[in-house]
Amino acid sequence: MASTGTFVALMTYTLPLSDVGTLTAVLDAGPVGLAWVLGSMSVGLTAVMLIVGTLADRYGRRLIFQIGSAGLILATVICLLAGRVPVAWRPAVFVAGRIGQGAGSAAIIAAALAMIGTGFGEPRQRAAASSVWAAALGAGIAVGPFAAAGADRLGYWWLSYLLVAVIAGMQLVAAGRVEESFGGHQRLDLPGAGSFSLAALLIMVGLIMLRSATPMPIAVAVIAAALLIFVLFFRIEFRAGAPMFDPGLLSDPRFAAVHLAALVTGLGSIGLLSLSGTFMITDLGASALQSAVLIGVWAVTGLLVSLLSRWLPAGIAGGRQLVLGLVVGAIGQLLMIPVAAVHQLVPGMVVAGIGAGIVNAGLGRETVASAPNGRIGFGSGVNNTARYLGSAIGIGLAALLLTTVGWSVAVLVASLVLFAGASGVLWLTQRRR
Repeated sequence: MASTGTFVALMTYTLPLSDVGTLTAVLDAGPVGLAWVLGSMSVGLTAVMLIVGTLADRYGRRLIFQIGSAGLILATVICLLAGRVPVAWRPAVFVAGRIGQGAGSAAIIAAALAMIGTGFGEPRQRAAASSVWAAALGAGIAVGPFAAAGADRLGYWWLSYLLVAVIAGMQLVAAGRVEESFGGHQRLDLPGAGSFSLAALLIMVGLIMLRSATPMPIAVAVIAAALLIFVLFFRIEFRAGAPMFDPGLLSDPRFAAVHLAALVTGLGSIGLLSLSGTFMITDLGASALQSAVLIGVWAVTGLLVSLLSRWLPAGIAGGRQLVLGLVVGAIGQLLMIPVAAVHQLVPGMVVAGIGAGIVNAGLGRETVASAPNGRIGFGSGVNNTARYLGSAIGIGLAALLLTTVGWSVAVLVASLVLFAGASGVLWLTQRRR
């Protein structure tokens, strides 16, 4: 159930990657609207992920999972209605639906990993379950672009969104059979939750503005305001009697390492790969189906490696597994430059997929293991917030580099980010030992 939820959430996240042209035509979206279409789900994911993880620990992981599934269904219906409303309203309605899909998916993902952590207490079982969860993550990334490309080929773009609603409905019903679990009854930190959500919302909006036609000073001002509120958030948490996020947790090398790895994965890998489909279509002349196949090569490779990662040597575990995955992913991305045809991306996609599979399996296991006692939902929320915040920043950075200096420089910068992140995780791992 937890893996199914992760699958449908990531499938939803990647749907627009291969049918940008169709969505632009259906929604009559200009450059500003397109930027919001591509980035809006990240707004919902990042703004509420940490909060729903905390709520899952307090009120029940199954309950939050079900609420997230119901929210995903409702938000998907809103996306479907976007094609039926007056043309002037279509981009706004679709974006509202995507933000809702992000919020619903955040609840599903945060609760799903917490359900795995409580359902599999023995280390070997937990490693196996984490590898399946990571494989589901890769499967969702692979299926999303294929589903959108297939629906686009049939001439009915909305079919892939209808599929999301159907799967979410099935998992909502099936979740009722899962035993409820709790992580304690810590008082909800409303000032901390409010300030964090506002800061996350503003920084995501500012990043989308940077990729649209919004004047640069306005976008920079929104991001600056977000950073100031983040500072306020940490001040609130330092002084709170029962903080939602205890800043002292960052002094734990294991906790810091797994969340640094998640941030760097989003920043240096997911951000670049999210725009690779657009690059293939606009610069290499690929079709939507071809771009989906290439993204699928990366995702399916990651899926298979995630399933096999439980048999990695004992010496490659914990932080070392994260380091290995980040380094392999960086090498794979470097194999993608220079490129003049779509097929030249295949070797790099395969190697990068191997790295992604190693990292994803390690992230699931280390997130559960490093979470404070009884707060696995919180740990999942922190880790996934780091991942999707990193991916949002990575998409903005990659888009800027693609439009100014080209694909090769964008890939090089993203790969250097992965190498730097691997160095940081290695240092934290050695410090722990």
